[in-house]
Amino acid sequence: MKNGISLCMIVKDERAFLDRCLCSVSEMVDEIIIVDTGSTDDSPTIARRHDATVIGIEWSGDFSQARNLSLAAASYSWILVLDADEMWMHTLRTKSEFMDWLEAGSEEIWGYWIKVTSLLGDSGEERVTDEVCRLFRNDPRIGFRGRIHEEAASSILALMPQGIRQSDIEVVHYGYLDAVITAKRKDVRNMSLIRLALQQTPDQPELLYALATEWFQQGKYNEALRLLLPLLARLDPACGYHSDVMLKTAYAWRELGRPERALSVVETWASLYGDFPDLLELAAVLELDQGRADMALGWLRKAKSAVPSAGRYTSVSGAGSYRSLTLEGMAHEHAGRWTEAEEAYTAALGMQPNHGAAWQRLLLLGAATERPQAIARAADRVSLPLAAWQALVAAALAAHRPEWLLRHAAALGPALRAQPLATGLALAQLGECAAASAALRLWATHAQHGPEATLALWALGHKQRGMPVRTAAPHMQAAVPEAARAAEALLRGEGAAACGAANCAAMPAHALAAVGAWPAWLRLLQA
Repeated sequence: MKNGISLCMIVKDERAFLDRCLCSVSEMVDEIIIVDTGSTDDSPTIARRHDATVIGIEWSGDFSQARNLSLAAASYSWILVLDADEMWMHTLRTKSEFMDWLEAGSEEIWGYWIKVTSLLGDSGEERVTDEVCRLFRNDPRIGFRGRIHEEAASSILALMPQGIRQSDIEVVHYGYLDAVITAKRKDVRNMSLIRLALQQTPDQPELLYALATEWFQQGKYNEALRLLLPLLARLDPACGYHSDVMLKTAYAWRELGRPERALSVVETWASLYGDFPDLLELAAVLELDQGRADMALGWLRKAKSAVPSAGRYTSVSGAGSYRSLTLEGMAHEHAGRWTEAEEAYTAALGMQPNHGAAWQRLLLLGAATERPQAIARAADRVSLPLAAWQALVAAALAAHRPEWLLRHAAALGPALRAQPLATGLALAQLGECAAASAALRLWATHAQHGPEATLALWALGHKQRGMPVRTAAPHMQAAVPEAARAAEALLRGEGAAACGAANCAAMPAHALAAVGAWPAWLRLLQA
């Protein structure tokens, strides 16, 4: 067998990602094997431009089967496995140095754990890291297992129980971004494959865990708990995913409004997972949920000391570092210790200048305590990102500091353009109702901002003359009729039945507060 690296992939309709993936790793591999499971786009053409061997097959609904076909075609001594929506992060090693490093390992090393960093949200503002075995020796006894959420580590460990070692290799994964999930409908595909597999092996823990994860990600926490609770009682902590089952169980209880049950789960396992920062942070959040700030700080001290071993677990970015510091600031806020809170938020931003949660808390704290110097000190240490400026605009409006907002309109230009209703709301808070109305009407027919703008105009009408919804902006009735009519019904004393639910006026109440229509806001809350 030739000395080198075979890149093995399975692909279907990946033109949006495939070229970037292959470009990122082409200098590190000696051949590219791609099993195409039925692409209708030009993915095979893109692969061949990179001199890949493309093997076309009919999709059978079994990821391991397709993966193992790619392994069988590999002709070099080591195999690297990537997905098309991933990108190899360049190391400081050249190709020859990388091969020297691989070959220098003892014969007892059969594979390496690689850190996969998955970007979440709209643009990767949050990240989750995990470790998977994606680099291993080319040996016919090593293969993938599992119809879905397939893995090769178990086959390696069956050959050599200590045969997988840590590495400094990182791969960035784009497949969990909101737009990608929506476009590919991965949730529907995964559910179908998991259910099919469970028909064949209905009691397999890995599949039950996969199904629970799908329910959890869809926010169906009762369904998730029905699977997670038996798994938590049944699994051996050494299985590799017990820690995630335990964490999801606690989170699900919290999301269902049972923080005491969630904390009980955490406390039961904290001694075993004392080096798991995400778990310790969750304990702090649960203490804050129940108003115990000092207890939360105790958990956060443990979380910050757990960082060195965080690689053992699936972990959210910043766990044990800037996330813990942000929670520490919130705990100090709960206890009324403003200076300590400010210091914690500033320390978090020193580690991660783009951490939006720390900026939002710091900016609101500065506005609420009349201590704008807190904002200035933090801004002096790091360059304020756009997200922080946008949070500053929101904080100024929430604290009803419109004069500050308009005074600094030039410096806040990009942030104000990203929040086009801010100027109109600031003018409304200043009592410049005519100017506010003119500014808001510019956006009343906008596809994205129109409903919010028309609701703000309705609220502004109440501030000016107690104007009811029927005489407000004509297009407003089409844009936000249900919310506005619900509020009007409550203001007329018709009660919640008139709009079908007591919480139907929450959005109008927020709009009334945003423009400073306090008499109407108070009447609505009383109603």
